[in-house]
Amino acid sequence: MKKVIRSSSISLLVLLLFTFVLADCGGSAGGITGSSAGGIAGSSAGSSAGGGSSAGGGGTGYTLTYDANGATGGNAPVDSNAYVSSRTVTVPGNSGNLVFTTGTATYSFVGWQTKADGSGKTYAPGKTFPMGEANVTLYALWAGGYAYAANSNQGGAGTVSQYTIGPNGALTPMFTPTVPTQGNNSQGIAVDPLGKYVYVSNVSSNTVSQFAIGPDGALALMSTPTILMGPVDSGQLYYPEGMAVSGKYAYVALQEASRVNQYAIGTDGMLSALTPATVISGDATNGRNAPSSVAIHPSGNWAYVANGGSNTVSQFTIGADGTLSALTPPWVATGGNSSAGNAADIKVVSIPSGEYAYVPNYSDGTISQFKIDATSGTLSPLTPAMVTPIPGGKLALSIAVDPQGRFAYVPVNYTQSQVIAQFKIDQTTGALVSNGTVSAGKAFAARMTIEASGKYAYATSGDTGYGSNSIAQYTIDQTTGALTLMNNPSVLAGFGPTGIVTVRK
Repeated sequence: MKKVIRSSSISLLVLLLFTFVLADCGGSAGGITGSSAGGIAGSSAGSSAGGGSSAGGGGTGYTLTYDANGATGGNAPVDSNAYVSSRTVTVPGNSGNLVFTTGTATYSFVGWQTKADGSGKTYAPGKTFPMGEANVTLYALWAGGYAYAANSNQGGAGTVSQYTIGPNGALTPMFTPTVPTQGNNSQGIAVDPLGKYVYVSNVSSNTVSQFAIGPDGALALMSTPTILMGPVDSGQLYYPEGMAVSGKYAYVALQEASRVNQYAIGTDGMLSALTPATVISGDATNGRNAPSSVAIHPSGNWAYVANGGSNTVSQFTIGADGTLSALTPPWVATGGNSSAGNAADIKVVSIPSGEYAYVPNYSDGTISQFKIDATSGTLSPLTPAMVTPIPGGKLALSIAVDPQGRFAYVPVNYTQSQVIAQFKIDQTTGALVSNGTVSAGKAFAARMTIEASGKYAYATSGDTGYGSNSIAQYTIDQTTGALTLMNNPSVLAGFGPTGIVTVRK
């Protein structure tokens, strides 16, 4: 009788122990069925995803989704994998032949972005990244054009920041965000009319860098990467800054030499000096005219140079061989404050009533405005001859005009803050009409440019103050001309971005 009781006790103990172990393993009172669903299935998903513990969604792993991001044709890739944290993911190319066209614009597929507006991290096809601890969506990144900004780097080795321009106008740094200029203190930048070549003036090394634009928009230095400015005196720096390109010719303003160098553009994009290689700019009786900016008339027949040191604008005819010859008179006064260098920039616009030129005057913050004679190409002041964006404003360093000639924008320093003065252009008289101001965001707003569609504007920060390595980006109201900072108000650049240009794809 004692043996029977002892055997029953042992059996009960074993049963209790088995139940305890099963519960600890994730089972239930149902026993084996619960273990199979909770344990074996979860283990299988983890194994198929690359090993380790499964995570997310009851053991299914994390998902990776590709979004076509506005594409008008094709299909986004589909990834049916379930990924565990830290598993390596390889990003595909445009395997579904996605296309994006709107109106006359066609956009190129660049890669994949973590944010739909292009402000996140970009992955090129074939690149890898480790899966995190959340589901991931990657958006197709589209390029309808490119932007390039010259970085002065406080007088050190210069670079050019390069970006793609998305359908929403936002800038996204290219996979190689900056390229060296092989010069120092890079400031001025120009692009040829066909969008094939970019030229950068290097103030402190007295050179101009020459780049070719690749099929993907990336810049590559030419076989002769830089050319030396002249005439060359031993140890003389001529401070090349403003540049303009017209057809087969390029012109560079030399501030310290009171001259403009003139070049032919070869079939390979490289510059070669014309004969004569240089012309004098500004009032010949002035010791330092300090030419800073060059503008070309839409017809290609005339050129205008802003001379900050003498507060004048030089006016030239452009010969059949590209050489400049002074008009009569050779220069006109800007009317800016004569006690300091003023004429900092010049832009020319063509509207139905004629052609006009605008010159921001640096020290007093005014803007001189001129009518261009359709026959002679000479300038004459409008009425009024100058406008003042903001009473008490100063440091008007540049002006940007939209391609349709409707609006103009001038960065102005006002009470220690930077704003952008907005103007409408009177389509009958060509005069600037004040249209309020907008914050320059993080940027000092040293230079501005308008994208070719006229829908977007970009302002570089220069190398002064807060945000001196950024580019502010705006949308332009097509009715009022008002600027509005984009949702991503600025993008990073190299230190001290100054000149900026855009190119349509």
